Amino acid sequence: MKLNIQLFAEENLNYHSYSGTKLSYSETENGTYKQIKGITTSPDIGSEPEDIDTTSMDNKKFKTAIQGLQDVQKYTFEFNMEDPTAEANIKLASDLEDSGKIVYWRYELSNGVTITFRSKVSTMIRGGSYGDIIGFNMTLSPIDEPEINLNIGKSL
Repeated sequence: MKLNIQLFAEENLNYHSYSGTKLSYSETENGTYKQIKGITTSPDIGSEPEDIDTTSMDNKKFKTAIQGLQDVQKYTFEFNMEDPTAEANIKLASDLEDSGKIVYWRYELSNGVTITFRSKVSTMIRGGSYGDIIGFNMTLSPIDEPEINLNIGKSL
């Protein structure tokens, strides 16, 4: 009897695409969050920690190190731009940028993982070519350490 090991392995995997990922903001941590729609690309979350050298005169061949802190990141989200109206994604992002306020952000992946942090906003209209959808970037620079909640055990 032949077994298709690849088929068996794929049946037991539970992967998700980025479809359904949401980015929302609120003026207060427990307030009502408003989604900014139209994300096309989302950033990496986290970075490799710096190495802190622990090498001493006792080392004979290799340097040693321990992990330190991660570098501060800026999260740049790319969006398709909606036609400018009062509720358009570019209008919401631009108003947040103009206000200069620090707001609460909730970045929800389609698999239930949630990243929360506080940040101001900066925006940039992307360049393009014929046939391209007009888009913009929104960059968030967390002022606190982002909290990552894996939501283990919760159904999606």
